[in-house]
Amino acid sequence: QSDYVDFSMHETIQRIDAYCSGKHISGSKDALGRDKPFFDIVTSALITRDRATDLDTKNIRILTKKAQQTLLAYFADVLLKDWMRREQFGKFLNKWGYVLAKYDTALIKFTEKNKRLVPEVVPWSSLIVDPLDITKAPIIEKLYLTEAELKQSGYDKQKVKQLLEAERLLLSNSTFQT
Repeated sequence: QSDYVDFSMHETIQRIDAYCSGKHISGSKDALGRDKPFFDIVTSALITRDRATDLDTKNIRILTKKAQQTLLAYFADVLLKDWMRREQFGKFLNKWGYVLAKYDTALIKFTEKNKRLVPEVVPWSSLIVDPLDITKAPIIEKLYLTEAELKQSGYDKQKVKQLLEAERLLLSNSTFQT
């Protein structure tokens, strides 16, 4: 929100998800209690846009501008194709393209898991960003982990312990009204 823009990113994402699922945001019944029909004009547009912007791994190549680097570029291209096949990069590209078509933008991240570089499309529902310009402010991803999962994760053990102690202290000092 700002002084000049009335925009709620959460409401926009909720609206997109509802329309793509064939649901009204105002409920499935009208004022008289009758079922409201949903005229689905969204799905075909979404599929068309997804297909129009489809990117395949065969389209990704490493090229060089200098003739003396052609052999090096060839080997780099072979290694890249091998990595894309191992990591099922084509499936990632399909998911990325669908999210891009659906929300008009998509955030991706590459994480190292078991000494492998894994690409992921981050769901918009788990992000906290500045909706007016996502590149200006920090991008925060909400992670939902149990205490056991957090302890077993690759995060700094001392920081995890401090976080859990702070949470226990906060909960013990809080009064919850039901």
